[in-house]
Amino acid sequence: MRPRQSLPPPLRRLADDQSGVLTTAQLTDGGLSQDVISRMARDWHRVAQGLYLLDPPSFLGAAWAGVLRGGADAAVGGRAAGFLHGVVRDEPSDVTIWAPREHLGFAVGEWSVRFRRSSRRGRLTPRRTSVEETLLDIADEADENEAVSAVARAFAQKKTTPGRVLATVGKRRAVRHRAVLEELSTAAGRGIESALEWQFHRKVLQAHGLPLPDRQVQREAGRVDGRYEEYGLILELDGKRDHGNWSRDMRRDNANIVDDDSRTLRYGWHNTNDEPCGAATQVATLLRRGGWSEQMQRCPACPAVETQ
Repeated sequence: MRPRQSLPPPLRRLADDQSGVLTTAQLTDGGLSQDVISRMARDWHRVAQGLYLLDPPSFLGAAWAGVLRGGADAAVGGRAAGFLHGVVRDEPSDVTIWAPREHLGFAVGEWSVRFRRSSRRGRLTPRRTSVEETLLDIADEADENEAVSAVARAFAQKKTTPGRVLATVGKRRAVRHRAVLEELSTAAGRGIESALEWQFHRKVLQAHGLPLPDRQVQREAGRVDGRYEEYGLILELDGKRDHGNWSRDMRRDNANIVDDDSRTLRYGWHNTNDEPCGAATQVATLLRRGGWSEQMQRCPACPAVETQ
């Protein structure tokens, strides 16, 4: 008989709840003797001392293995916690575990479990750091775009609030990208839902003194990233992963023109990061056509104005 089938039902359910991971203590508490555990463990994978993987490796299995190895006060942190919270899109290959005691790292299939020594309060299952602590930990080890993406997704999904993020920032002495996190948590950053939208806000709009649009506006044709209602202009910022259906986007642009003659300008990573001054000029031109009476400001990167 296969060892998996020989497990008492309560232990099998516990293993299912823990993504296939069981500890020696759990097996013993479940009524198995050391001899039985040793015999059954021949078909299991021993990932660390006193820790067995009964099922194929997975990210969740690695997370569970980490918190079980770390003990009752351990918690998943960093990008791994961000993925569990839903504010990081892709499974990270490293699983960070915060634990009050030192532990050696180990591998679960293709995932590497590493321990960092600190006491962090864990919540949910598997235990993970709070959304706010997770966002600051991600910022500490990530570039600006990754940090912004995680915070923006957390706000968009209502996983936290700007006030809670600001309060957590205020409790830490050193926070990487502090100014960025603080601005994202103010009115100027309200409605930004991606790193692309942040870079457009910073490099195109702010740097050139352009007015800020209303963001994430729901219209009859669908939601738009930015809208200047007074000036009849819509901004769409097209990241590759979020705007893959160009025919749908064109239908929406056409519908916006038909509905109230609102014109749409679309920008991606190249326009925003490599040609921000040109993008700003286009936005300012259409704003003025719609009635905006001010002038676009020149940023340090703008081409020099030729004089006669």
